[in-house]
Amino acid sequence: MTASNNAPFQLGVSLTTLDPEQRPETIRMLGGSSVKSVEIWGPTFSKDADQIQEARQAFAVAGIELRRMHADFGSSVDISSPDSAIRSAGVQAFRTALDLAVRMGAGMVIMHPSSEPIGDDARAARMQHAKRSIEAIAEIARDAGCRVAFELLPRTCLGRSAAELLDLLEGVDAETTGVCLDTNHLMGPFGSLPEVVRSLAPRLFALHCSDYDGVDEKHWTPLRGVIDWGGFLSALRAVGFSGPILYEASLDGETPAERLAFLEANFAQLLETLPRSGEA
Repeated sequence: MTASNNAPFQLGVSLTTLDPEQRPETIRMLGGSSVKSVEIWGPTFSKDADQIQEARQAFAVAGIELRRMHADFGSSVDISSPDSAIRSAGVQAFRTALDLAVRMGAGMVIMHPSSEPIGDDARAARMQHAKRSIEAIAEIARDAGCRVAFELLPRTCLGRSAAELLDLLEGVDAETTGVCLDTNHLMGPFGSLPEVVRSLAPRLFALHCSDYDGVDEKHWTPLRGVIDWGGFLSALRAVGFSGPILYEASLDGETPAERLAFLEANFAQLLETLPRSGEA
C-alpha cells in the first residue's frame, strides 16, 4: 500500500530501522516507494570515501533526500557533563557527524542535550554546561551552513519537556538551532503531545515518530500505543510543519523489503487518522 502523492505529509525513515547496515542497495530499494527522505545513524555509517560516494549515488538514483545525520550520544560524549573532557568529546561528536553530513549532502544534524541519570541536585549546573556547549555547536553549524536539532529526551535527561528544551536554546540563533520532537519521549503526559507541538513550533525542525505505552519509551510502530495520532498530525498541520513524518520505530519484517512494505502500509493508516480540513 502506497500513500498518495497528494498526502498532507511526506514519509521519512531512519535508515537503520530498515537496514542496520545502512547499505546502498537498501537506499536504491526506496526508489518508487512512499519514502521521500532518510536519516542516517552517523556512528555506524561507513567513513570510506568510495562507499560514501556509492551511497550518495544511490540516494540520487532513488530520488530520495538524505535529510539529516544523527550524531553519537552517551555518557562518554555528553555535552552537559561536569567533566570538560567529556563535554569536548560531545562537541567533537557533533563535528564528526557534521563532517559526514557535509560529505553526504545532508543539511541537518540531530544531537542529544545530555545522557543520564541526572539528579535534581545536579540539574541546574548540567543545564549551564549544556547551554555553553550548545552555543559552541550552533556557531560551528552556522559557519558550515548546516542546521542542528536537539532532541526532546525522556526520564532524567536534559530537555525532557518542551519548556526545558527551549530554555536550553534560549538566545541561540533560531535559524540554525532548533529541536527534534521524539513522540515516545514524553513519558506520562502523552496526552499533551499536541500542546508540545504548539510550544515547540517556532523551533520545530524535525520529528522522530514512534508509539509507546505512556510509561517509558518503546519505539513501537505508530498506532500500537497510547498516542492520539490524529491529534498530533492535526497540531502539526495547524502550526504549518513542513518536514517529514520520520519513523524511528521497530518495523515488522525479516528483510528490508518486508520492513519497507510494513512501513508504507502503516503510514497510509496513520494518515487516515488525520481529520479532513474543517473537521473537529
